[in-house]
Amino acid sequence: MRFKFFGIEIYISFLFVAIICLAIATDRTGLCLPTFFAVLLHESGHLIAMWICDCQPRSVKLVPASVSITRKFPLKPYKEGIIAIAGPIVNILMFFSLYINYKFSGFQSSLDGALINLLVGLFNLLPVCGLDGGTILSLMLEKFVSFQKAQSIVKIITVVSALAFLCLGITLLINGKNNISVLVLALYLLLSAFIKQ
Repeated sequence: MRFKFFGIEIYISFLFVAIICLAIATDRTGLCLPTFFAVLLHESGHLIAMWICDCQPRSVKLVPASVSITRKFPLKPYKEGIIAIAGPIVNILMFFSLYINYKFSGFQSSLDGALINLLVGLFNLLPVCGLDGGTILSLMLEKFVSFQKAQSIVKIITVVSALAFLCLGITLLINGKNNISVLVLALYLLLSAFIKQ
């Protein structure tokens, strides 16, 4: 599905919608919707930062396991960094807001929402390809080395991280833990290293 919203081309793949619907329909924990909203807040943080930096997005693509925002023109590194850090900052601010609400109200849903936002924010700060932390690390490295070398360093960190998660996932399976999320994370990181460059 393609449409324009405030001059921004929005593309939502059918598979993206199908996976979200399947996840919500089969969710027994009640954490799927709060996670979806945490990710939506995260991406909204990037979009708001883009407008603050006077850089209107050209398009937003929602596909399985990825939200891609493209700009109309390249930015200076410090603005690139502001946009990259904005998403995790929004999640961390939501964590504090919801955690304070939990302390005063005692609502378990507030604590769940707080922890989900913290997890989404911290996960996106991992210094690997395809995540905000990888973008931030690359921008920092570019002060000392070339763009290509910075990208190579982040790629190596991504592959090493993916292999570490792969080993952890296999160890968990061997020990009878049937949670495959660590293996899925390892696969995602490997794909990010070789596809998202």
